[in-house]
Amino acid sequence: MKWILMALAVMASPVHAQECFTGKPTKVAYSDGHVITVIQRHGDDLTYTMPHEGFQDLVMKTHLMLFPKQIRAGERSTEYRWTSRLPKLRDMVPGFRFDIKGTMKSGDGVALPYRHVGEVLREDVVKVGGCSFAVLVVAMDTYLNDEIIIRATNYLSPDMTVLLKSEFVRKSAGRQAEYTAVSLQ
Repeated sequence: MKWILMALAVMASPVHAQECFTGKPTKVAYSDGHVITVIQRHGDDLTYTMPHEGFQDLVMKTHLMLFPKQIRAGERSTEYRWTSRLPKLRDMVPGFRFDIKGTMKSGDGVALPYRHVGEVLREDVVKVGGCSFAVLVVAMDTYLNDEIIIRATNYLSPDMTVLLKSEFVRKSAGRQAEYTAVSLQ
């Protein structure tokens, strides 16, 4: 009888809803094992670290986590100098198209033409754990020296200003890859 009463008490107790992350994360872990740690947020720019297997951690400064501005690993650095205006978060609505041009200059001093062409396709939802988060689905092609090097579909959380998912093909490797956020802190 005691066990029956305990079982009834457990069944009658309120079910606690899973608490979902709110705010802007300082750490995001992804399904492929990489973790980013946010160092600084400034407007639509995000600076974060990301481990890079066999090398020093990368320090990346990006705009909306879509447009690189600088990537550093120790003394090595690559600068992205955009000659086109980078879109603001408020611009990123379904139907918005962009063709962003600039140069990528590596530590050896060589500057090559660099370009992002894409479109915000739609609003969608990405699940992280049991929680659903609103995202903007952004299709984007990346060109280096006028050759396409990456074709990607990115899922940007406008509330957190981080990518929650990315599906991409690196043209040089010819293989498709993807990663999805698995935890937010």
